[in-house]
Parts: sequence; C-alpha cells; structure tokens
Amino acid sequence: MEKAQYEKRIKKATIGKTRRLLLEQLDLFYSAEEYTLPKHEYREGDYVSLRKGTLLHGTYKNMEGLKSIAKNGLCASMFFNGRKSKYSGSVGVWNLKQDYLLKDYINFYSGGTIRYSGIIEEGEETGKTKTGIIPFDRMNKLLDIANKIECHKWMLEQTKESRFLPSLVQNHVQIGIIFNGNNKYAKALLKKDLLNPKKISDRDAKPFVSDFYYKEFVKDRVNKDDFFTDRESAVLFGIPANLIEGVLVGRLYEKDINILKEIKELLPNAYICNLDGKVIVK
Repeated sequence: MEKAQYEKRIKKATIGKTRRLLLEQLDLFYSAEEYTLPKHEYREGDYVSLRKGTLLHGTYKNMEGLKSIAKNGLCASMFFNGRKSKYSGSVGVWNLKQDYLLKDYINFYSGGTIRYSGIIEEGEETGKTKTGIIPFDRMNKLLDIANKIECHKWMLEQTKESRFLPSLVQNHVQIGIIFNGNNKYAKALLKKDLLNPKKISDRDAKPFVSDFYYKEFVKDRVNKDDFFTDRESAVLFGIPANLIEGVLVGRLYEKDINILKEIKELLPNAYICNLDGKVIVK
C-alpha cells in the first residue's frame, strides 16, 4: 500500500490527536525506509549475537506472514484486517533489555513464567506476590525453584515469547523476524511505544486500546511484572521491512530447503538462524 493510501485510511478512521500521532508515525515509517542496514558479517555456523534494543516479532501466519511483512513492512492490524488485537493501531515486538547470545535468549524465553501468591514471611501471610522466569534448561528443577519461596499458591504458564516466537516448546510458530533496533530510525519509531506511559499518556493511548481492556491496560502498564512484561513494546503504525536483519526459523522450517530458499529470496540481505542460535543461511 502506498503512503497516500495509508494517509487516506488514517484520516477516514481517526480525528484530532489520534490522527496526528498516526500521521507523524507514518512519516517516520517512510523516512526509515530510506535507511540501508550495514551488511552482516555472519558465516554459516556462527552463533548470533543480539544487541540491547534488538526487536523481534513472531508471525503465526508463518510464510504467508513473512511474505506480507517483507512486502509491506510490519504494519498494524487495523490497516490489513489482520487478527484482532488489544492494540489494533500498533505492532507488538519483543524489545531486548540487554545483550544476548540468541541461543541464551531462546533458552530464557522457552521456559515458564511463575507467580507466587500469599507469600509467607516469619510465619505470617503478607499478601505479597512475586513473579519470575524459569528458563527452559531449569524447568526440570521446577519444584526445587518454587519451594524456595514459602507461599500459599504458585501459578506457572509459558512465557509470552514462547507462544509468539519460534521456541523449544511449540512448532506452531515457525517464523521470527529480527529487526535492527540500534539505528536512529528504529529509535524514532519507538518513541511512540503504547506500552510505555512515559511516551504516550493514558488519554492519548485510549483510542488505540480495545475498550474491554483499557482499564486493565492503564493499571498494568505502570505495574509491570513477568506477566505484563517490560520486555515488549507496541509501536504505533509499524516498522518497515528494510530494518529486518535476520529471520529465526523453528525446527520444521529449518529442515525444509525450499522454505529456506524462499526466505532468502524474500530477504536476500538477512541471515537465517535456528533455535540453536546459529546461522544456517548467511
């Protein structure tokens, strides 16, 4: 879709401050399209290293989703009639808060998120809660870990990343997209992060959040834990495809030579890596 078409849709669907925010973000999106990422230096078999600020997105549509993103960029569902979202005017990405080897990041997020409730201190229930992440390679020590904190109840579920990115615990999502976030264009787009109350006020965020969820959203985004995490961002409008530096594939796609070839044809300058955190196509 051309910029003028997006502008038309935005002006038709929005008014006031909401319209202005989206049009400003649209301008930044198209400015970012002019940027050329430095050529990566990975060779096949190298471990991928991700810098703080790297952005990742998984697509449940797999190759169909990748084709759309490679052509149009990662754009909000309101512009493509995509899957209904709590934040329909934005795109969700995982925003790395530290440097990682990809293999370590995958091990981290393929584990579980635990919440301890009714924490007991000095024999008394305090009413306090605490959350934490148990990495994949520590899940077999679950009881040892959980019993270190005395409480009345604990609840465990998969991390959000393990459900929405290729992971060690599911094969439904086979495509993860790695965006370079360490350039001025990506940083400018992230200034409109819906999940950051310091960047978008509650009032300005309201038109971009589903009505049924808004009250909970306002409360949760200022009291983040390992369930409503500070590891994610919701960028208004979208992120252009030229900021893609790599593609992470799941175990099924890793074995499919034709799919790997198709990914490389779609994104010739991007590396392809697997769940071992290694480059399999440079």
